[in-house]
Amino acid sequence: MTTRATKSATAEDIAAIEKQLSDLASQLRHLSGSVRADASGVSGDVGNYVSQALSDMMGRVRDSAVDAGQSAADKASKFAADEFKKLTHEAEDHPLIMLGVAAGVGFLFGLATRR
Repeated sequence: MTTRATKSATAEDIAAIEKQLSDLASQLRHLSGSVRADASGVSGDVGNYVSQALSDMMGRVRDSAVDAGQSAADKASKFAADEFKKLTHEAEDHPLIMLGVAAGVGFLFGLATRR
């Protein structure tokens, strides 16, 4: 092969490589634009997902707090009803003792309010 033929083949190879690099750069620019567009859509989706997840968690916490409050109110109401029943049974079983206790409480209340 001659030097002139070798230089011509090398120039053609370089031109072909430059064309491929140019095509690759063009495809990468296009891909980069697509990725940016997809990423902005994804970031909005992620924001919506996080917002929804936080909203769901807050709802569950709120529901748990309401349930706990209701449970405590139910227990307090049951305790008060049970204690009232006990007091009623004591008054029925020992009326004179209960009358003495009521009189003592009334006397102490009278002393306390007199001052």
